[in-house]
Amino acid sequence: MRPLSKHSRIIITVAIIAIGVAFLYYVPITRPLFNLRFISTPTATPDYSSWRSYTNQKYGISLKYPSIYQLVPGKSGLLAEWELYGLTNGVEIVSIDIPGSTQIRTNFGDATLRIGISNESTAIKQCLNPPDYSNTYQERIIGGLAFRKFIRSGVGAGNYYDFVSYRAIQNGGCEVFEHVIHYSNIQNYPPEANRKEFDKNIVINSLESILDTVQFIK
Repeated sequence: MRPLSKHSRIIITVAIIAIGVAFLYYVPITRPLFNLRFISTPTATPDYSSWRSYTNQKYGISLKYPSIYQLVPGKSGLLAEWELYGLTNGVEIVSIDIPGSTQIRTNFGDATLRIGISNESTAIKQCLNPPDYSNTYQERIIGGLAFRKFIRSGVGAGNYYDFVSYRAIQNGGCEVFEHVIHYSNIQNYPPEANRKEFDKNIVINSLESILDTVQFIK
């Protein structure tokens, strides 16, 4: 059998490549080629079965929270320490604290979710454009209602504070769900302290999961 010429071998090679490309383009791939498997990790759905329930009939709100967290009934009056309305009057409906013991041997300090409402004219005016927060915002549905999401960060004495504030005009006032995560600079710890960076995503997902349970009951 006479061997193929160099020209013929080139033509055959090009034809094989063309057939392969056409196969990949036109034929749907229903299974991974060469037994390669691409596995996506689904987002874990929280198990709410062991969570506690909280309901405030006066302000028409209910939610659930993990039993290891601490729920603190709100207070009325000046909320300067809440950093929501500055020096305007408002009502803190409830707060939920995540203690540092949930992430031991890390630089995690604590985290708090606070819920409140203010009927002050200044608070209502600044509700959807709060000072000290970023001008851009996203929307998030909480209890079936659209809230604007604002973020900002603070630094002080080697500590960091990440704020996320959800705001909406409702019930004649500015209603706010705001959580803050407090942690320290990992460089503050000497090597012998054996501290590591805390898992911020775990804390954020936990706070956001609480917001997923919110219902407005009036």
